[in-house]
Amino acid sequence: MIKIIALILTFFLSGCASFSQQPFQTNKSVNHYLPWAQRKAQLTTLQNWQANGNIAIHAKAGSGANASFSWQQIQRNYQLRLFGPFGVQSILLSGNPQQVTLFAHNQVVSADNAESLLAQQSGLHLPVSQLYYWLRGLPAPQLRYTIFLDAYNRLLKLRQSGWRIEYLHYTNVGKLDIPDQIILTHPQWKVRILITHWDIN
Repeated sequence: MIKIIALILTFFLSGCASFSQQPFQTNKSVNHYLPWAQRKAQLTTLQNWQANGNIAIHAKAGSGANASFSWQQIQRNYQLRLFGPFGVQSILLSGNPQQVTLFAHNQVVSADNAESLLAQQSGLHLPVSQLYYWLRGLPAPQLRYTIFLDAYNRLLKLRQSGWRIEYLHYTNVGKLDIPDQIILTHPQWKVRILITHWDIN
């Protein structure tokens, strides 16, 4: 167990600082106006997809983490893989709403909560369960939230579960407007997500 924690902390604290310093693009329209209810319904039906990109996680206390990531979603099952510098190290979270398993350094740890597992093993707090929705530009259902929409009725800002989510840019995939630049802010954490490729089935 100690070896897993040491490996993950080394991986996250050795990330490239250049990503966290990159400016995000200005949000602009890539599709026509849609009512929020229709846009929400479109995104909700999107259940099989893969998103690749970069993620920077920084604690307000000063420590930081940068990695490439790949999120593959098939119905309610997901695999979130985090890659270290030059792809030398990697961490895999594989799970569903009932159970999640973390694979690192040829060791395996399972739990019923992705956030708790990741926090216990790495000291990082990433809202994995909500990201299933937030990455698509949706609030997580059955949890209280406040939303702010842009002129095209896409999510501009979302407040939920103690996080503030800002959508800085959207891209167009097929007939969908879908986020590709997101910032998540928590009293203790700040997460910047840059999605370089969406694959939608």
